[in-house]
Amino acid sequence: MKSSISALIEMLSLTAIVVGCGIIHKAPKHTSLTTSPNYDRYVVILSLDGFRADYQSKANTPTLDKMDAEGLSGCFRPSYPSLTFPNHYAMATGLYPNNHGLVGNEFWDERGAHYRLGDRKAVADPTFYNGEPLWNVARRHGMKSASFFWVGSETAIGGFQPDRWKKFDDKVPYTDRADSVLSWLQLPKEERPHLIMWYIEEPDHTGHHESPESPKTLRMVERMDSVVGYFRNHLAQLEIHKQVDFILVSDHGMAAFDKSKTVNLADYLPLDSFEHVATGPFTHLYPKKGYTETAYKILKKVPHITVYKKADVPARLHFGSSSRIGELVVLADLGTQIFFRPEGLPASFLAAGHGFDNKHPEMLAVFKAVGPDFEAGRHIKSPIPNITLYPLVCRILGLQPGKHDADSSLAYSLLKK
Repeated sequence: MKSSISALIEMLSLTAIVVGCGIIHKAPKHTSLTTSPNYDRYVVILSLDGFRADYQSKANTPTLDKMDAEGLSGCFRPSYPSLTFPNHYAMATGLYPNNHGLVGNEFWDERGAHYRLGDRKAVADPTFYNGEPLWNVARRHGMKSASFFWVGSETAIGGFQPDRWKKFDDKVPYTDRADSVLSWLQLPKEERPHLIMWYIEEPDHTGHHESPESPKTLRMVERMDSVVGYFRNHLAQLEIHKQVDFILVSDHGMAAFDKSKTVNLADYLPLDSFEHVATGPFTHLYPKKGYTETAYKILKKVPHITVYKKADVPARLHFGSSSRIGELVVLADLGTQIFFRPEGLPASFLAAGHGFDNKHPEMLAVFKAVGPDFEAGRHIKSPIPNITLYPLVCRILGLQPGKHDADSSLAYSLLKK
């Protein structure tokens, strides 16, 4: 039976979540609840990269529709910047990118070391990663975990990795990934992971090349629906299926680029006046000493962008105090692609992207949860900060979380009463 305190927390947090879109929740840094591992539960989290929250309404998705009927549905608001690596690690740690260290898909740290996607050495360097990811929390409690391509699992953060993990390889078929997860759930009890986090890089890849409204993108959405269906159908055949909470998430949405809004910063600024630049819908610049104010004044006049000194980034974005962020943060208008190319714009570039301000509906991501801890047919209208996943999973598994930025009471309100 729940304590009166627990019931009060859930009642108050439920009131907060239904106030409306855009609510800002005050985030406790730590929870002091006394917990003990719940070995009666298993949590499986699947991330479908770039699965925009409204894709389901545009495509034929019988599996996702069934999940809505059987469990909890809503949408995640990505952390800023709305990029893949920062948001997957935000979900894994409950920390905003400003605090967990991966402030972008590309940045330079305090050592001058360069982090960027595609650089395997950098991605495997634990120095870039702060916080205590869920798999380390599980280990701290003597509970086993596994990851199939989740950001951060390829390096020993705090000296540890999940008990089972895979080096990223986009050639691995999607159903093979599902089969691996299913096989882990059938291991002997003492070897079986209670936390499994896995990842598929679609429909992000197709959305980038074809745009969110493209029939090809929507066909990929339907293919992802079938993969989820394949997993759920086989999960239902396992002896422990009634003990498994399955959570479906995405890291961000997708927005079509408007070529007429493209900005080439080289038309306004000399490249050699910066130590480093990282561009795209999320752009941050590292000016050379003495040049910040000059560059700021010039950028204030450039169309289709908004520039901030890092200390002045709006508080709602929870971004700007990390030493890894460039002194100037440039927010692109929705649909604007930013380059810094003295040689001119490339002959061709992507049809769509993300990284934009997370206030835009186009950046919202899918979120669903079905299993013994979630109420059937419940829908949450207000976007949920994606860092909420961290205390939610810890609550289900009876784990004491590490320090985090999420609102624990909001997380607990998502669970079945």
